[in-house]
Amino acid sequence: MENIIIANPFKVLSKREHEVLDLILQGAQIKDISAQLALKSNTISTFKKSILAKTGVSNNIELFKLAQEHKLVK
Repeated sequence: MENIIIANPFKVLSKREHEVLDLILQGAQIKDISAQLALKSNTISTFKKSILAKTGVSNNIELFKLAQEHKLVK
């Protein structure tokens, strides 16, 4: 089975996933994101796992690099 490459994998993220993504890219930890968005840490962890899966990366460093490539961060 072939991998499908999406031109901009961030376009498939939900609004809430984008909120979590923005905070991750700012360097916020799960507990900080949880407090800021008034959600449980487990919920934020689930959003993070979904973001990583949808973008095809496996950690925050790869996520940051991908975000840089797509001009989401400088």
